Amino acid sequence: MEQQSVPFRPMRVPSEPLLPSLTHFNRLMGEHGIIQFTKGRTPDLDSGFCLDDNTRALLVAVAYLREGQPDPVAQRMGDICIEFFADASRGAPCYHNVMDRDGKFVDECASPESVGRLIWALGVTATCAVDDRWRAASWQQLAKISHAVGALTSTRAMAYAMLGLAAIVDPDVASPVRPVLDRAGHAEVRLWARETLYAMAASMRFEFLRSAQPGWMWWEPELTYDNARLPEAMLRAASALREPSFAETGLASMRFLIEVTQPSGMFVPIGAPGWYRKGGERPIYDQQPLEAAAMVDMFLAAERWENDPSYRNEARTAFEWYMGNNVGGLALADEDVGSCFDGLTANGLNENMGAESTLAYLQAALFLGNEPQPKALRARRSTRRKSASTTIASIEAAKLPATMSDN
Repeated sequence: MEQQSVPFRPMRVPSEPLLPSLTHFNRLMGEHGIIQFTKGRTPDLDSGFCLDDNTRALLVAVAYLREGQPDPVAQRMGDICIEFFADASRGAPCYHNVMDRDGKFVDECASPESVGRLIWALGVTATCAVDDRWRAASWQQLAKISHAVGALTSTRAMAYAMLGLAAIVDPDVASPVRPVLDRAGHAEVRLWARETLYAMAASMRFEFLRSAQPGWMWWEPELTYDNARLPEAMLRAASALREPSFAETGLASMRFLIEVTQPSGMFVPIGAPGWYRKGGERPIYDQQPLEAAAMVDMFLAAERWENDPSYRNEARTAFEWYMGNNVGGLALADEDVGSCFDGLTANGLNENMGAESTLAYLQAALFLGNEPQPKALRARRSTRRKSASTTIASIEAAKLPATMSDN
């Protein structure tokens, strides 16, 4: 089917923040959490469930309930995710990740990145969830998971964990979700979180200083996936610990990432799976929705540290990638149902709408609209994007920065 592109209209800031629809979120809900993949818009139960996606789903549920009225869909999803985490750690020396459709784990141990994401979700839930049962369960899981931190040696595994640890240490300044007033929790876990956060941030800063060079201010010789989580983690750690040196690292790496991916009013993620190696060609496709969510959160973390509202405008630009402000001029998010296509390719949209993509869109929408409001309001589509057809292959080259290629 031929896909359509229309002139993109910049976001209007509403008088009241709008909560996204959870229609597709509900459609993806299964007995053991959120179903991993879809075939088109239809959930593929045979793909099963995983720790990664359930951590993302819990963050969405926590943020949604914190910003609006009680919602049965968000409540049910959160309940299931908390139960999944308990099952994933039961009777094993490590956490499981992948569960089949019948509720049986089919892997040995989750990756360090998966465990990092779990700490992220647990940290935010422990300090920000309105449901006291979720908070209590999160504190209990955090007390159990501390033994696994030693295995988190990769930059992304540490970055994910740091986002949760920062939310534990000082949620008022370091959490993307507004914390609750109840600050009861494990004193030992809070102390562990502070010490671990400082150690991880110091390690990340050391690796950055060792690897970064003029023209390539980054931890690694290539930009791969979920890139903005690394600067965000350093900025969240800086806020939680009041440590300017961590912010210096976060801001320097953020500026480099902006130069590469968002230099002039449009976010252009690093294409997967080719990635962007130092000195090589910068791939445009395939663009993944989780990259835009990470950029939104990075800019919001910078706004918090710098007290500079201009970063929120940059966050909106990154978010507009979902709405059609991208090299294809194609909207990936369906605001009416709260779903998101799985990617932007050289030939158009990836027509599937799996958990990772949909959760990235929902999380970005919720974190960007993180302001007090009297009641839940569903997102409304301001315009039906229907006009003359065009394909990504016909996009004018002038829309791309000169350093980019379409490999």
